[in-house]
Amino acid sequence: MAEKARLVEVAVQESADVAMGMNEHPLRGTLRVAAPDGFGSAFVAPALAKLRLKHPHLTIELITATRQLNVFQSGFDLAIAVGTPVSTRLVTEPVCPYSMGLYASDSYVRDYGAPRSMEELRAHPVISFVDSLLQVGDLDLGRHLPGVTAKFTSTNIFAHVAATRAGGGIGLLPAFLAGQHEDLRRVLSEHIDVRLSFSLATRRESLTNPAVQAVRNAIHEEVGRRSTELVPHPPGRNDRSLVQGS
Repeated sequence: MAEKARLVEVAVQESADVAMGMNEHPLRGTLRVAAPDGFGSAFVAPALAKLRLKHPHLTIELITATRQLNVFQSGFDLAIAVGTPVSTRLVTEPVCPYSMGLYASDSYVRDYGAPRSMEELRAHPVISFVDSLLQVGDLDLGRHLPGVTAKFTSTNIFAHVAATRAGGGIGLLPAFLAGQHEDLRRVLSEHIDVRLSFSLATRRESLTNPAVQAVRNAIHEEVGRRSTELVPHPPGRNDRSLVQGS
């Protein structure tokens, strides 16, 4: 009922704006967007900030957490999730693929060397999510590194990056975050190149909301402009692979 009432309120306000000659900034109200920590900060936040500058009557709330998208969670208008949420109450579409790989800091490689096989990797501390608290099955370490146990874990992807840069071990990190740091290099790239995807979801009753459509378009534009950060090819220095003799 609240969602339907909000749509009526927005429609009435837009009609009033047109009548008063104030339709140059038609988007208004408050919009809540949910997204994973890393992608939300690196891609969604810039897209939303640029959109809001064009529409000063629009207020945007960005909620970030790497967790399973729950259609019943408190009042989001649009959400980004890892994988594809399954619900008849949601309309979903793909946003983009992204690459995850194993990264180590220059200092870690200098002090401890780098694994040259999956067998050697098991002797190194791996940094990943807290298994017992992980709510996104696609990020389960066992799916991508069978037989490997994480020795440093966190619920936050930025903690993974920080621990990896501090030389705490080898992190399974998104390329779009690892690539921001000159002191990280990719290891075992010939063995490990995890490809996952982000999807966009909204409730069916929100599809006609112009602000929701504007946010959707802004996110797609940001992703399209920076697609090489998500799946680097060919690898740049920040995504450089450590190979025999390098």
